[in-house]
Amino acid sequence: MLFAILAILTYLGALLWITPTLAHLETSQKLNVKAVFLLGLTAVIFHSVNVSQLLFIGEGQNFTIMNVGSLISLSISGVATLALLRWKTIWFPLSIIYAIGMIHVTLSTFVEGSFIKQIAENKGLMFHLAIAIFSYALFFIALLYAFQLKWLDSRLKSKKKALSPVLPPLMTVNRHFFTLTLVAQLFLTLTLTSGMIYLQNFLAPEQIHKAIFSFMAWIVYSILLLGQWKLHWRGNRVLIYSISGMMLLTFAYFGSRIV
Repeated sequence: MLFAILAILTYLGALLWITPTLAHLETSQKLNVKAVFLLGLTAVIFHSVNVSQLLFIGEGQNFTIMNVGSLISLSISGVATLALLRWKTIWFPLSIIYAIGMIHVTLSTFVEGSFIKQIAENKGLMFHLAIAIFSYALFFIALLYAFQLKWLDSRLKSKKKALSPVLPPLMTVNRHFFTLTLVAQLFLTLTLTSGMIYLQNFLAPEQIHKAIFSFMAWIVYSILLLGQWKLHWRGNRVLIYSISGMMLLTFAYFGSRIV
């Protein structure tokens, strides 16, 4: 429980550095990237220890929904924190990501449950789960970028207020969104491939919905990437496809247990 409390406090500390910037968009409030990065990285470390304590127990691996959700949230927070060193466009999604991290740490720590599996010795299955979780994390961050794109596009079109120098350029956000979605799609492709190789019951009746929803998400994201690349989509269309793909992946991953 100690590491859960420390993770929550450091996530909160990072949010307290981010919030003033979000509250003063019309001024030249400076981004304190270094402070947020250090607090965020510390929170991720504490979060990872907390997840490992809850997930790996004596009898095996405790894959409750809360623990899996916290593991995915940890992946999202880790990727976003490291991205902050290069991508200042992650600043706005970061506030949502850290808030979600706090919620997942709290739920996984204080909501008890048990769903024990023995998969540590199955390296192929561990690899499949790892890339599936990483793919989901990247798609979730891309979804937040889609919302950011829509918001920036609406702000530009309204022309009611001058744009703050803190706000990232629309084209940069769009490029980062495309990169995130493309990399996530590559990992989703690898997830589907590894599932067919390492999961003996991949197409069994009790598991088929995972394959179907995952493949449907793969199709949706393929159309989205093609639309952005060839037709220069943005705005509502990008947001709708991103939400649809995320919902399909969520049904695939959480429609039943993770394994």
